[in-house]
Amino acid sequence: MLIGYVSDHRYIALSGVEVEILHKDFVSIAARSRASGAVHADVPPGEYEIVLAKDGYGSKRVNLTLPTAEPHHFRLLADGLLGYAWPKWVKSGGAAEFRVHSDAAYKLELWRYGWKKELVRPIGWFDEHGPRATVQIVPDGDYTQTGVMWNKFGYASPHHKQWVTAPERSGLYYFHAKNENGAFFSFPWIVAPAQPTEPIAVLASNITWNAYNNFGGRSNYIHPDKLPPSPTANARLELGRYIDPNHVNYGISDYLPLSFDRPEPVCFVPEHAQVTDPIAGRAACHLAPAEWRFLGWLEREKIAYDYYA
Repeated sequence: MLIGYVSDHRYIALSGVEVEILHKDFVSIAARSRASGAVHADVPPGEYEIVLAKDGYGSKRVNLTLPTAEPHHFRLLADGLLGYAWPKWVKSGGAAEFRVHSDAAYKLELWRYGWKKELVRPIGWFDEHGPRATVQIVPDGDYTQTGVMWNKFGYASPHHKQWVTAPERSGLYYFHAKNENGAFFSFPWIVAPAQPTEPIAVLASNITWNAYNNFGGRSNYIHPDKLPPSPTANARLELGRYIDPNHVNYGISDYLPLSFDRPEPVCFVPEHAQVTDPIAGRAACHLAPAEWRFLGWLEREKIAYDYYA
C-alpha cells in the first residue's frame, strides 16, 4: 500500500526517512521512504500514529487514518536557522511575534535598516529545557496555502509566547538571529507610523516578496496553481517549465492561495552587508534587500518618509 510521500520545505523528495507505524493493537511496523519519497507498507485499515525521522531533519509524529483517499504528504523541516515576524507588518507601538526555527540556542536582536544599520536593542538568548525544543515543525500537505503556523504546536503555555513591540520610528527593520552553531539568519519587519508624520509615503513591495517566496514548494513562479501529485526528484526531468517547449506559467484561470505565514529566505540580508555593497543573489536584487538600498538613499539625501506595507 502506498501510504504517502516524504518531502522537504522545497517539495523535494526525501529518501531514506525512517518511518515507524504504530497501532494500539499490534507491534509497530517499520518502513523507509524510497528514492521518490514514497512510503509503502501493508497495514489493515485503522487509526495509526506514524513517526518519521531522518538525520539532519526534525522528527515528527502524525496521526493518520489509513487508507487515505489520496497519498498523504509528510513534510519534514531541515535543521538550521530560519525565522519571521508575525504579523510581518505593524504600526508603531504594535506588537509582533518572532517565530524562529533553530537547532541550537540562539540570540536575537532588532535592527533598523536605513543609510546605516542601527542596532535598536538586543532581545535576548532563547533556549528551552526540552531537547531540540527550539526546532519547529511544518504542517503536512501543501502548507503554502495555510502557512507554517510556527509557535502553534507545543506552545500551549502563554509564557512561551515571544512578542516584540514595534519602535516609534517608521521604517524597515530586520531581526538578526545567530545560534551557538554559528548560523546566522535575518528577516524583515515593516513598521508603519501610528499616524502619518512625513510628506512622503513609501510602499513596501511585500506582496512581491511573497510572490517570489517558494518556501513550502510553491511561489508565483514555481507551481503557481498547485503542487504536483508527488514531490520532485529531478526538476529538469519533471517540471513542465523545463520539459514542455510550449509551457505557459499562467495557462489556467484558478490558482491556490499563497500564505504570508512563511519564512522568507529570499529577503535574507547577510550579517555584515552594508547599504553600499553590491547586492549578491538573484532574488535579493529586487526584493527587500534592494528596497533597503532605496530607503538608504532617501536617508542619505535627507528625504524624510513613512514606510507602509
